[in-house]
Amino acid sequence: MPEHSQGRTRQSAIGRDLSQSLLALLRSLSQQPCHHADYLLQTLGKALQALLGQLDIDVPEGDPRFSHPGWQATMPQRILQLWYAWQQPLNAWLNGLEMAEHERAQLRWLLEQVAAAVAPSNSLLNPEVLDAARQSRGHSLCRGAHNLWTDLASGRPFAQPNLDTRHLLGRDIACSPGQVIARHAEFELLCYQPLTDRVHNTPLLIVPPPINRFYLLDLTPDTSLIRHALQQGLQVYLISWRNPNPSHCNWGLGRYVSASQRALSECLQHSASPQATLTGVCSGGLIAALLCAWQQAAGRPSQLNALSLLVTPLDTRLQTDLMRLSGPATRQRLRQRVWRDGYLDARSSGALFGWMRPEQLVWIPAVTRYGLGRELKDCPVSTWGHDHTRLPAQLVEDLLDLFDRDPLGQPGSLQLNGEAIDLSAVTLPSWHLAARRDHIVPWQNSYPGTRLGGEKVFNLCHSGHIQGLLCPPGHPRAHFQHGQVTCASADAWLATAEAQQGSWWLAWTGWLKRYSGGLISAPTHADGGHGPAPGQYVQQQ
Repeated sequence: MPEHSQGRTRQSAIGRDLSQSLLALLRSLSQQPCHHADYLLQTLGKALQALLGQLDIDVPEGDPRFSHPGWQATMPQRILQLWYAWQQPLNAWLNGLEMAEHERAQLRWLLEQVAAAVAPSNSLLNPEVLDAARQSRGHSLCRGAHNLWTDLASGRPFAQPNLDTRHLLGRDIACSPGQVIARHAEFELLCYQPLTDRVHNTPLLIVPPPINRFYLLDLTPDTSLIRHALQQGLQVYLISWRNPNPSHCNWGLGRYVSASQRALSECLQHSASPQATLTGVCSGGLIAALLCAWQQAAGRPSQLNALSLLVTPLDTRLQTDLMRLSGPATRQRLRQRVWRDGYLDARSSGALFGWMRPEQLVWIPAVTRYGLGRELKDCPVSTWGHDHTRLPAQLVEDLLDLFDRDPLGQPGSLQLNGEAIDLSAVTLPSWHLAARRDHIVPWQNSYPGTRLGGEKVFNLCHSGHIQGLLCPPGHPRAHFQHGQVTCASADAWLATAEAQQGSWWLAWTGWLKRYSGGLISAPTHADGGHGPAPGQYVQQQ
């Protein structure tokens, strides 16, 4: 295993984290017999009430698993309440267990997976499945069995839509017109054609995350953040990351920051502008923030006017199911695996995100495809969501180091390309977006607080990680909270934040235009010799 910027991988924690948590649970049976007996009696009592129809539990409003009218019948309702009965006292039981906090978190995750898996909607007791079988004279179950066999034979980790030619890159999705103006080992640089007669003379460079493809930001003409920025008179450049292979195993944060610096220099040269504004998304936001801090530490002339970060974890102490589940042994095995293969494979990264929302991403598609015998809807978001990419081993190592140590909160703790990183020394004005229902980057982790210097504006939309980004103007339910960052605490900010109706897109581009210079005639970009957008790298498997 090669050396890297954070030193050699630690050799520790042999064994399985989840197994250790289960052993801790077994030990608690003898240490806390009364606690377990109390939970068992409560569960049996509620189960009896459910069977007798005396348990008053309302199905969560809007849960698509139980939207079929058949669930209101007496027997399905009692089955549903029986399923809820054992979960009701679960939190009190877990909180009362005498064990380490990470072991409790792992048990909680495991029980949530069990609860999602044994939901009555996943069985032949589902009224919707029974109705479909009755109306089709059993053909729906036969089609479902065929779909299951096909997916098992093809090695699919989850039920997935059969992707066809309805959503082609460059035609239906990622179709904003532009050119690839540079191609390097790590990335292609895209320059989009202006959509207005006059544009701001300071360009915008967007750094997307290295995981998944960039075109979530240019999904369809109606949901394209890039197209919206172009319509607002911004000149837009974007990095399209390469899908790495084993020969790129040593690409880490330092390499991605250097690549972003090269993209920035080429963006400025191509636009004939001395400065640019910079936007980063999720892990691409980390790269963008580190680029700003690296430039500051290296004493380089300022090439940036402003920074905006979308759903970016400036505080990398992520309290998510995935982080709570992955203890020292799990992370050690992950390190060993990625260095053996040279990368984290696309299937594993997709599975990690899928099991963070099993009800929505695993079981509802499974019931549709295998229980109802229907093909899953192939929508643009689904196409993007199943288009996973690999991550180089060194980048995985560096991200794990961020999660383990949180060096961004300790100035000088992270060394990057020969410089000590201090985010608080960055004085650029910055604009931040977080999503209240984000299960990947909890919104509090996106709050800059005192970690980043300069004047800061924070915005909180009320969707999840993906849907929060797809919020074009005119969205009927769009709203967000907005305010200057004047205190260290995210909760204190929330108490004084101003509610805003509509899409955050307009607030974002309105803020960017303040730092994007005067208006000039829109340039016509000639063929850069590397072909049209969306380029070649986005199509590499």
